[in-house]
Amino acid sequence: MGLSDLFNSYDKKKRRSHFKNLFSVARADGDVNRAEMDLVIGLAEKFHMSTDEVTRIIRNPEDIELFTPKTPEERMEHLYDLITVMMVDGRIDEKELFLCKSLAVKLGCSEETADYLVRDLIEQALMKNPPATAVEKLLGKYA
Repeated sequence: MGLSDLFNSYDKKKRRSHFKNLFSVARADGDVNRAEMDLVIGLAEKFHMSTDEVTRIIRNPEDIELFTPKTPEERMEHLYDLITVMMVDGRIDEKELFLCKSLAVKLGCSEETADYLVRDLIEQALMKNPPATAVEKLLGKYA
C-alpha cells in the first residue's frame, strides 16, 4: 500500500465513521425528519461520499468501526457536526443529547469534560457560529 493509498484509506474510514455517527444522532429520537436527513446528506456530499456508500452505512451501520479523530480540532469539528444535526429540527431531544455526550467520550473526551463541551457547542450552534469559529473559540478551553 502506497502513501497515497494509506491517506485515502484513513480518510475513508474517518468519513464513514463520522457519517455513521451523524446518522445515529439523527435517528436517536426514533424519527429522522426531513431537516435532519437533508443536513446529514448535505454533509455526506461535503465529504465526497457516494450514494452507494451512504446507503450501505444507513442499512448496515454496525459494519462501520468507530474512528477516533487524531487531533483535538478534528474531534471538536466532529462533535460540532453532531450537535448541529441534533439541533436542526429546532429542539434538543434527550436521547440525541445523551448520544452526543456518549460520542464525545468515545471520541476521546473525558466524561467530566463531555457535559461541559457539549453544552458549550450547543451555545455556539445557537449563536449560529460556523464550525471553524466554534472550534477556534472552544479549542483553548478543551484541547
